[in-house]
This record gives sequence, structure tokens and C-alpha cells, in this order.
Amino acid sequence: MVVVHGKKCEVGKGRRDLREIRDLADARGVALVEVRTDREGHCEELVRDADLDGVDAVGVMGGDGTFREGVCGMIARGGGGDSPGGKRRSVPIFAFPCGTGNNYARDLGQRTVADVFDAIARGRAHAVDAVRVQHPNGMTYSINCVTWGMARDAAATAEHMRWLGAIRYDVAGFFHILKNKLNYANLAAHDFHEVESSVTHVSDVEAADYLMMFAQNTRCSGRGFPFTPLAKLDDGAFDLIAVKKCGVLKTVGLFEAVKKGGSHVRDPSVCYVKVKKATLEASDSADLVGIDGEVDVTTPINLEIAEGAFQTFV
Repeated sequence: MVVVHGKKCEVGKGRRDLREIRDLADARGVALVEVRTDREGHCEELVRDADLDGVDAVGVMGGDGTFREGVCGMIARGGGGDSPGGKRRSVPIFAFPCGTGNNYARDLGQRTVADVFDAIARGRAHAVDAVRVQHPNGMTYSINCVTWGMARDAAATAEHMRWLGAIRYDVAGFFHILKNKLNYANLAAHDFHEVESSVTHVSDVEAADYLMMFAQNTRCSGRGFPFTPLAKLDDGAFDLIAVKKCGVLKTVGLFEAVKKGGSHVRDPSVCYVKVKKATLEASDSADLVGIDGEVDVTTPINLEIAEGAFQTFV
């Protein structure tokens, strides 16, 4: 088994996590080949170009952003994306939940390194979906969430407030609620059906002022917030949440509903649909869209489900 890890594994929690992986692998007779990243995007390159002959699986240490890189590399091996070398051998890829969010692993019930080894021992490799993201500078994939508006802006602010711990998401969110930035965009969902929302208001006819948008493959994003509580990793669709401006107090109430399990999806301000395709074009060309908390792109973007894009252990 190949394990991809980075500089964080040299100290502190990262070192402890890597030691646990080594110990559990040794106890279960799993031979490890460790590969280290040294820059952003390196995980994708390492997985894409690796010689996987004799390798049964690839494990990525980190959170959802690092796992996304590994998945992009694995998809490219199968001829997807901008693969420079054509089709090559692919194997199951999975995440060791050693990052901040770990939302993908959470959806699989893999909250610890031991949970991951239990899944490996079961040996059930299952095909799961990804979201293909076409943007002005190319194409990539999302395995967790594509965010725009307050959702993306608050997450970016929270990254600069790590010293606050987990509460940074609440502080950053409240700051951007008060800021009330204009988020005019044309947002359209294609080939969709309503889930829990009481109103559908995604349309490319005219630009509307949105609070935020989530396009998710997982139930949770950020600090385990269930923004799309009915999302599944293998249902051939991604879950789209679009929220229109609804005032400060109402918005705070929606976030509280998210934390309590997802009752926000029944609010009239919220549109919740399962879709195979969606498009977004912000009126402000400088507006950024976040992909899995790591990559920022500008609009217009086209989102499309990539069914069975890779295999992981369940």
C-alpha cells in the first residue's frame, strides 16, 4: 500500500498519526511504501505518475483538500482529466482522516485511522462519484464541496483564524453575515429533482442576489456541518443548496438549523435539489469559487457529476 503524506508528519499530531499508521499496518501485515509531498498539488502528481504495479491501494494522509488532489491523480490515471500519459492501472484510493475537516471520511464512518484499517480489512472497494468542475482556466474535480458567496468567503476567512480553534467558523460566518456582500449571479440547475426544499429558485434567466451556494458530494463541509443532509457518495448526482438573502437574524437562524441536523433545507429561503449538472456565473468577474477548501477559481463554472469516478473502501 502506498501512503502519501506531507511535511506536517514530521512534528506534533502529524507525526503521531503517521506512527499509528505504521504500527497498525505492521500489526495487520500490510507493507507500506511512503511517499512525501513537498508543495501544493504535489499529491495529484505523485498519484498520477506512480508505478502501481504490485500496489493494492493508495492512502492519503490529510483532509478533504489533500484527498481531492489524490483523487484527481487517480482519475487521470484512468484517462480522465488532462492525463498526459493515457490510461494506466488504477487502484482504490482512500483518506486517512488526519486533516481539519475530514468530511469525506466522516461520510464513510471512518473517523479514526483504526476505522480506515478496518475498512481495508473488509476489502470492499466501491465505486463513488466526484463532481467535474469546468472553469475558465481548465478542469478539476471536487470530492467534498464547491462553494460560492458567503460560504466560500467565510471559509477563506476562517483559514486565517486557525488560532481560534473550531470556533473560527462561527466567527468568520457571523462576520460575513454582517458584511452582507452583494452576490449577484446566474445560477442554473439541469436534470434535477427537488429534495426537501419548499421552493425552487435556481434559474439562469436573470441574475439574483444570493447569500451562498453549495454543490456537495458529501453530507457535511467545514467543521462537520450537514449543509446537504441527504447527500450520498454514489447516487449519481450531487446536492445543490442555493440560499437567497433573507436578513441577518434569519440567516443566523439558518446556520443554527444546520448545526442541529439540517432542518434549514425546509426553509423558503433555501433551494435544495439533487442535480447532474449546474452552471454558475457571477456578475462580479473577480468573485471566487472554492473547491474542497483548497482551490479557488473564477466563474463561469460548469458542474457535472462524474459517476463512479474512482473506488474507495467502505
